[in-house]
Amino acid sequence: MNSIVKFYTILVTLLIIEISDGEPDCKIPCYCKPTQKTAACASRHLHYIPKLPSYVEQVKFVGNNFTYLSRSFFKNITSNNKIILMNLTDNLVLNISMDAFADFQYLNALEISKEEKLPTFSLKKAYQSLNKSMVKSLTFSGNGWEYLPFDMFKELKLSRIRSLSMTSNSLKDLDGEIYSYLKSLKILNLAHNEIKNINLSGLTVLEELVLIDNDIHNIPTWCNSTGGSLVPHLKILRLESNSITEMNSSSFKCLRNLQQLRVDYNNFRSLKNNTFSELVKLDRLHLSHITRLQVIQETAFNVPSLKSLFFQYNGFHFDKEKKFNAKTIFSYCPNLTTLDMSSNFLPSMKKSQLLKLMLIPLTKLEKLTLPDTKIRGLPIGLFPKMKFLKTLNLQGNSINGWKDSERIFGNKSSLKTLNLQANNIRLVNKTTFPQSMLSSLEFLDLSSNQFSCTCDQIWFREWIRENFESKLKKSNLTLISYPEKYACMFPSNLRGVLLKNYNPTPETCKEKNYFTAIAVSITLVVVLSIAVPLLLYRCQTNVRNYIYWWRLYKKRKSGYMRLDSEDYEYHAFVVYCEPDRKWVHDVLVKKLEEEEDMRICIHHREFDIGAPITGNIGKYMSKCRKIVVVMSNDFAKSEWCQWEVDLVQERRRKQGRGVSLLIMLHTIDSNHMTDSLKTLLDSTPHLQYNNGVGERLFWNALVEGLRKPFGHPPVAVL
Repeated sequence: MNSIVKFYTILVTLLIIEISDGEPDCKIPCYCKPTQKTAACASRHLHYIPKLPSYVEQVKFVGNNFTYLSRSFFKNITSNNKIILMNLTDNLVLNISMDAFADFQYLNALEISKEEKLPTFSLKKAYQSLNKSMVKSLTFSGNGWEYLPFDMFKELKLSRIRSLSMTSNSLKDLDGEIYSYLKSLKILNLAHNEIKNINLSGLTVLEELVLIDNDIHNIPTWCNSTGGSLVPHLKILRLESNSITEMNSSSFKCLRNLQQLRVDYNNFRSLKNNTFSELVKLDRLHLSHITRLQVIQETAFNVPSLKSLFFQYNGFHFDKEKKFNAKTIFSYCPNLTTLDMSSNFLPSMKKSQLLKLMLIPLTKLEKLTLPDTKIRGLPIGLFPKMKFLKTLNLQGNSINGWKDSERIFGNKSSLKTLNLQANNIRLVNKTTFPQSMLSSLEFLDLSSNQFSCTCDQIWFREWIRENFESKLKKSNLTLISYPEKYACMFPSNLRGVLLKNYNPTPETCKEKNYFTAIAVSITLVVVLSIAVPLLLYRCQTNVRNYIYWWRLYKKRKSGYMRLDSEDYEYHAFVVYCEPDRKWVHDVLVKKLEEEEDMRICIHHREFDIGAPITGNIGKYMSKCRKIVVVMSNDFAKSEWCQWEVDLVQERRRKQGRGVSLLIMLHTIDSNHMTDSLKTLLDSTPHLQYNNGVGERLFWNALVEGLRKPFGHPPVAVL
């Protein structure tokens, strides 16, 4: 009797425990986060959906083995959980039943991705069981689909789906009619497909279209047959990483409500006038990583509504005035508040006022970002005009300082963040920044500069000590990355020492200055007495080049006039040998054609295929105004080159010495010198090519020689 009572007691106890503690645990391979109400299950050995704690509202099943999805398959979570988001990714799904989602009454977002064996017809029939009044977002990514059936979303025509993402498939076309059943669709993301053909009919309520990384070669048509818009409500358009080569003034017609446009990573060679002028509400424009861009026409940025322009990593040469108009480039978008021109070539110190001319119309700028733009100097009078400027980023340039901070920065009480990281700034003193600007700044970054730890740095050290090292901190300014990235670069014995550990005083500096002055004076005399003769000896070629260039300049001032009556197809014919081809093609021709806008004739490119070489040389040499002879040991050893030298001599006898220019690429050894070359060199001075120091002088002399009339003396070394 007692044993029976004990048995029933234990049984009742177990029932009570089961009733009171019926909440299922979250067991491996599932992981749950109660605070976020999420659960994730991942195991190729998992063939079923386990029970999950009742607090779970968002579930993610990744890398399992769910071959067939049905209503009963989901019973463990639909009977105990209020699921609002479900992600099914890479679960080896082969089929989905028509009623699979019938019990997900609260489901708001559904993702089925990386199921390459799941046919589209199986998925589309399962739409019938979705609660169409609740589902707002669908994601089908990486399923390997190439084409969609026309009625893919027909069962969802009464749904309220706002967002559809089908990224990383292999879709070939965008047919808007397929998506027209989704009457509330606002966002369509088709990034990372292979879309080439686009028809936007049926997308009349769409607000955001993402077509990143497809195979689009031309801007799609946005207008219907009556001139209205196919996508009248489109606000965001993303076309990055395609193969688009051209945009013009008609490219974006019928997009009157577009606010954001991104066309990064495309193949444009030019930005044409009024390309974006039809976009009357455009607020944000991204034109970055367009490395083939060569020209920006005057009204390319004619977008008065534009507030933010991101023109980054294009490597565009704003230092070459032929490629753009500095005065007008930003004059048609005066309402810009954000401009990012990172990693382009802005005008150097000598042309810093050109930078001012570019940016002066942008008086409403609040954020100006110019890192890695090869800036060496700051233009006078630019930043004072920008009354609303809050953030100025000049990181990673070659700025070594400025003289008049008031004229450079003005009374910039609006500026809150100034980034001068990784420039060539050596000294910071009391006049480097206006006091009013320092008082209003909140963040200043001077890290990774080339600081000189000498007595001239004493003001900066005392200022840092008072404001950032003292317990009684006087300033609200934050000095970014101090002290770890503020180190001495000069002198060499202090290189690497943190600025924090360099502590000069007025007394020690006064004592050092006397002895330093004497030492410097003696050293300077010794160095000059050795360096000047050595320099004259080492640079005699450059000195002679300069002397002749100066003589030519004086002759021009004396009244020589350029004669332009000659009618030639090319500026110059280049005579060279095969071993010197790389320098001729990659350096000489590239320099003269790309930078000096000349037409150069070289036999590898111009000669007629199949014609005798002797006939080609005579024919094309007669089409050239002048002849450039590139000489070296290899040139002297070539019989063909010697024959060409004879032709040069014949041309000189007819038109004078000024018809030829001689370049000594590599000095010719005496054992390789031929009689014809010696005669040519004895009768005509030559230019000596030097890579590095003196190279600029060489190019100046060569260009002058090619451009001068025949009546002038030849430009060469005397």
